[in-house]
Amino acid sequence: MRLVSIRGTTADAPPRRRRLGGEVPMFIHWKKTPISDRSYADPYCIHAGPGRSTLTPMLKQSYRDAGKPRNRTLWRPSRGIRTCCIEDVHDPIARVAWWQAFEPDFLEVVALLDNAAGQRLLNEYEWIQDEVAKVIRRPSLAEEILWWCVQSLPKDLRPGESVQQRHARLVDEARRSVEDRLRPSWERERRYWQEKAETARREPPRERPDGGAPAPGPQKAADPTPWFIRELGLTWPCTEGEVKAAWRRGAKIHHPDQGGSSESFIALKKAYEHAVEFLRGQAAA
Repeated sequence: MRLVSIRGTTADAPPRRRRLGGEVPMFIHWKKTPISDRSYADPYCIHAGPGRSTLTPMLKQSYRDAGKPRNRTLWRPSRGIRTCCIEDVHDPIARVAWWQAFEPDFLEVVALLDNAAGQRLLNEYEWIQDEVAKVIRRPSLAEEILWWCVQSLPKDLRPGESVQQRHARLVDEARRSVEDRLRPSWERERRYWQEKAETARREPPRERPDGGAPAPGPQKAADPTPWFIRELGLTWPCTEGEVKAAWRRGAKIHHPDQGGSSESFIALKKAYEHAVEFLRGQAAA
């Protein structure tokens, strides 16, 4: 199994401080706990061996007490994630499970605060996610599909099978199930793009309006506004800054604590995540 080291990431670097609502500094502190025989059993971890630790992000707030610097914990997730699971590029289940619990843990803390403090913390949710994602990579859509497929499979232990062996078996079964379901669509996509490529090769190049060299292949039609951009109330093209601003505006309206529904808030969050991923992919292209 090939592992990718996380040494040198922001988990080992000094924390970046940010002003909470323009008032008090806050930062992400990473608590690192070595794994021992007394550590809790993680049903999603199939790794073994020494040198492993559990990482837990903690949102800290700096303040002064009698002139001395202090800090308090504003939020921490219900559990950490093991470094071996972060590094494993072949089995994302533990990482997806951790991110699945990330938002409920955060909203549970926000709900315990008064409206003003909760709203200030909610406004920083995006920044907190981005800081945490620098160490614990967000799951892709394909990894989330694999996770939900694993959850749909029966979890009974077979005779002589350990929990770790069951997990590895379920992941393999889920991969095969997802591939079997997606293979017809992959074949359709392959045929579609193969035909497009062959058509482009057969068509003669067209002359440019400015009289320059002919442009190869057919002109690319303008892409319509993606659904996740429309969900945020924007039109394409737009910038990541506009997407983030739309997310903040929408969160203030659709958050359950502000009178919105959980369904609309989750739909808005999904649209925001898709939009950010899409824009960053466009920028990297």
